[in-house]
Parts: sequence; structure tokens; C-alpha cells
Amino acid sequence: MTDLEKLIESNAKAIQALTSDIAEMKRDRDLMYSMMRDLTDKVSTLVSTQTQSYDLMKNLDSRQDQLASQQQQLIEILKKLSG
Repeated sequence: MTDLEKLIESNAKAIQALTSDIAEMKRDRDLMYSMMRDLTDKVSTLVSTQTQSYDLMKNLDSRQDQLASQQQQLIEILKKLSG
């Protein structure tokens, strides 16, 4: 095998290895993008759930204020009835 043939074979092997590396990098990149999409979807769901939780807590606070007011009114009525 001549030096030129050895060089050609060596270059062919290098090109084949680079092609394999590029294909592997593409698979890894595709996987990373898929994981990023999944993470974005999960973060979106989390934000939505947090918003719903805050709204629920706000509603609960309002209801507690209403109950406290009604309780106070009942106490006043009981005081009037017993006094």
C-alpha cells in the first residue's frame, strides 16, 4: 500500500468517525430539545397550578372574613337577646 493510499484510507476513517460523531451530536441535541420542551410544559403547568392556588387562598381569606363578620353579628344578636 502506497503512502497515498494510506493517507486516503486514514482520511476516509477520519471522515467516517466525524460523521458518526455528528450523528450522535444530532441525536443528543434532539433529545435535549425534547427535554427542554417537556420542562417548559411542566413549568407552564406549575405556574397555572400556582395561580389557581393563589386564587383559592384569596377566596378562602375572603370567606373567612365573611364568617368572622357573621360570627360577630351573631354574638351581638345573642347579647341583645340575653340582655
